Amino acid sequence: MPVVCCNRGNTGKMTGGQALPFQVDLEMNISNIRSVPLSSLERVTEYIPLETDTACMLSRIAGVSLCDSLIFVSDGSRLLCFDRKGKFLYTVGSPGRGPDEYNYVRSFYADNISKEIYLLSMGKVLIFGFDGKLKGSFKADFRPSQVMTGDQNRLIFHLFNLSGPMTDTASSWYITDKQGITLEKIKNHNPRKSQPGLLVPDSPLYNYGGTTHLLEFGNDTLYYFNGPGMDPYVIFSAGKLRMDPDLLLTPDTFKEISERIKGKVWIRDVKENDDYLFIKLSWGLSDSVSYCLFNKSDSEVTVLKENGFTDDINGGLAFWPQDVFADHLMVDHAEALTLLKAIKAGRSGSSVKTGQKISSELEELGNRIDENSNPVLIVLR
Repeated sequence: MPVVCCNRGNTGKMTGGQALPFQVDLEMNISNIRSVPLSSLERVTEYIPLETDTACMLSRIAGVSLCDSLIFVSDGSRLLCFDRKGKFLYTVGSPGRGPDEYNYVRSFYADNISKEIYLLSMGKVLIFGFDGKLKGSFKADFRPSQVMTGDQNRLIFHLFNLSGPMTDTASSWYITDKQGITLEKIKNHNPRKSQPGLLVPDSPLYNYGGTTHLLEFGNDTLYYFNGPGMDPYVIFSAGKLRMDPDLLLTPDTFKEISERIKGKVWIRDVKENDDYLFIKLSWGLSDSVSYCLFNKSDSEVTVLKENGFTDDINGGLAFWPQDVFADHLMVDHAEALTLLKAIKAGRSGSSVKTGQKISSELEELGNRIDENSNPVLIVLR
């Protein structure tokens, strides 16, 4: 099979007033920590409480996709469809262990152009229509962890990033047609030999400006598809903060390594709209994260103090775009109990982060949900 060629030269393409690739200096700006108000995004905030019923109870939100009038939400075990007001419509497909069923949702991607949903479960790729009915499926001959539709009716898969001399560690990404036939493979530029090592299931993979962007674990360059090949889109500079991706993890060394690399970072996620790159950093092997904002017009890097944009509009929780749709629609989500606590704090005046009382919209939402309600989506449009 052919291997995608990566052209590492400067394409000269302009975006956000800057020539590509963007240069994001994380090491120099990691101490540039400040609060950034939500109003600076100049968006309208919309709260969507997902209907709470025995047929659509969600244990958590593992993935969300907004497609016109529909919202697809996964909790890792099922994929559910709601309307844009949060009313439950149907379960996508049939959870189970049959040939056309799925027993968990590893990841999914809803393509608003083809009106198809691609769901990964146990190495299977199930294809559903926006009516929730199965249209087809195939068994992947590799280990897919993430899926997205690409250019020219292709599917792009990110493989679990594994350590050790295994056959499926030679490539980081597979490109197939919609029947699962492999068309191209993207070489793993950072093969990891230490075993056992860190398992990385997800890596930055998103669509922006009509093309796919991706970053493999341990690499400092985020690429985008530019015609038949790939070009550098962002170069991240972590310097001394950069974590060694090839870590030997054994019970005897785990604690020692955790201590040694606790001040090291790796790039966990990237999202983008017309103005910013939203960058999520993970520190070492811990659950500690930093949320960074890269301004595409002036190349400024800011670490958000509250791990999100301070809500100076509604007096609610800090906002962070878990995903961006149609290049501008940004979505976050919150557990009902967490949101209710924030509303209660705003009512009592004990919350002084924003200096603003909760809005009437948030006040009304607090009267509609309780601590057992399904999560609430927070949409900026």
